[in-house]
Amino acid sequence: MASTTAVHAPAIRPVRGTKHSEARPRLTVVAAPKAGGSSMPFTLLCTLIVAATLSALLYLNIQMSDASYEITRLQGQSQRLTEERQALAETNERLGTPQELERQAREIGMVPVSAPAYIDLDTGEIIGETSPTAQTEGNPELAEVPAEVAVPPAQIYDQPTAYHGMGNEGD
Repeated sequence: MASTTAVHAPAIRPVRGTKHSEARPRLTVVAAPKAGGSSMPFTLLCTLIVAATLSALLYLNIQMSDASYEITRLQGQSQRLTEERQALAETNERLGTPQELERQAREIGMVPVSAPAYIDLDTGEIIGETSPTAQTEGNPELAEVPAEVAVPPAQIYDQPTAYHGMGNEGD
């Protein structure tokens, strides 16, 4: 009988590292790395940056405050000067009216001319009466001017005028 029995050969396990003849590095225990110095320089740097930023911010705020006060002062001065200019313009307008000029002329002794005198430029001769005493003897009065040709007196701003409103007061 033929027996077929399988012959089992024991399995051979391959050995590792036998093919390569390189030496394996040995593992060693390494000491813990040293701490990277103190954190004090970094803390001081951050503190210095924050302090410098706050100082710059405080300086800028003070400068802005000073500029604001200066602007306010200059605006007040500008307002006062504008009011003064308007008051002077009104005074100038009031003092420049014909009635006021006549009054001031009479106060300093000037009189209206009744007969004017002229100078001949070629000969230098005065034509007409030049004596102020001859003109003031009769205390001349102003001639009456008809109402249709008379210029109305200038309106003086100091006198009250009727209030017409701004148009939004209602009817």
